Amino acid sequence: MNNLKQELNELLEEHLNEEFYTGAVCYVKVGDEEIYLQPFGYTDRSMKQEVTNETVFDLASLTKISSSTLILKLITSGKIKLDSTLGNCLPQVKNHPALSGITIFQLLTHSSGLKAWHPFYSHLPNEDLFEILEGIELLHEESTEVLYSDLNYILLGKVIDSQYSKTIDQVVKEELAEPLETETLSYGPVFLDNIAATEFGNRTEMKMCQKRGIEFNGWRSISEEIIGEVNDGNTYYFLNGRSGHAGLFGTVFDVSKLGELYLKDGTFNDKQLISSTLTHESMVQQIGDRGYGWHMGRPFPSGAGHTGFTGTSLWVDPDLQLNVVLLTNRLNVEEPKNIQEFRLKVFNTIKNNLN
Repeated sequence: MNNLKQELNELLEEHLNEEFYTGAVCYVKVGDEEIYLQPFGYTDRSMKQEVTNETVFDLASLTKISSSTLILKLITSGKIKLDSTLGNCLPQVKNHPALSGITIFQLLTHSSGLKAWHPFYSHLPNEDLFEILEGIELLHEESTEVLYSDLNYILLGKVIDSQYSKTIDQVVKEELAEPLETETLSYGPVFLDNIAATEFGNRTEMKMCQKRGIEFNGWRSISEEIIGEVNDGNTYYFLNGRSGHAGLFGTVFDVSKLGELYLKDGTFNDKQLISSTLTHESMVQQIGDRGYGWHMGRPFPSGAGHTGFTGTSLWVDPDLQLNVVLLTNRLNVEEPKNIQEFRLKVFNTIKNNLN
């Protein structure tokens, strides 16, 4: 494994120097054996705090794996089914023509046809998500079988709230963080010294709104780094920091335990949290390149994974019993870059050294 360590160190240092991120941590396990763990860089551009193995990151869309896991727990317990409709699971949409017939399966696999994104915060002071949903165009104009959409997981988050009769942050604490014995997995805000900063304000979403001719006047300052608050605009401005699609924070160790749950057939510490059938189904292509929460295809060479907008990713390969967590703060640079090719290089380097 010396070659693996050397190659990964060089790759991560090179991209740090090229300002793909200010900080990163990479964690690799095969089965229960830790074969690589290394932090790089700093938590933010001030370079006062070095990243450590325990640095907490804004996990962004890795939150979706947490949410899909909670949904699979509900299915395992018989409370809902894959073919249950939103109208059956969520009282607020029972009479909504565009939403009521959408199934849990469609939401999990991004095959609902709902458009990719909408800035719900632009409707403030109206805080009623379902009222806003009734008044906007929900379906994507160029919808194909699979269209990756935050709306799918915002709605799954509401299903979680409704079915557990608790807010999603409480559900994560009781149904995931405690059973998986995580140290930091939680919704923000997070008040720690050792936390990776993200963007300088919501620069990216500001441009997205401008492109669509949508006005919003409540933006965070673009001169200050976002630290300990969720980067995602809908989660921060509109959903009180808690959503099914974004909002979770955690370390590489916390994220790795989520991956471990799936590599061990839905068990953790010999406790069956999700049925083994569902965990297996979740990591194979159900429709297009999507499983139940998981994604198959680039940047993952095999198995299944998920990425997050802030620069996070989780990759699991059941055949190899491989569990890889790569957390970066790619938005905390002057000009954020697309890191998909970098992720692929890292993952290919790992896989090639295992063959």
